[in-house]
Amino acid sequence: MASVGSYKALVDLRQSKEAKGLSLAGFLSWFIWRSAYLTRVVSWRNRFYAAINWATTFVFGRDISRI
Repeated sequence: MASVGSYKALVDLRQSKEAKGLSLAGFLSWFIWRSAYLTRVVSWRNRFYAAINWATTFVFGRDISRI
């Protein structure tokens, strides 16, 4: 899995190139990548904060006023 920006990612869940499996690109794979990331976050509080941060960024865009 790799995020490539602009709400797009690459997901390849095959064991090898010859094996059958899931291989996606685009918004759906970006959503899968974010979901997989949330499963790896340890505490529920941090999962909640990450999801809220992503949702506000998705709706309002990135805040670049402090850069």
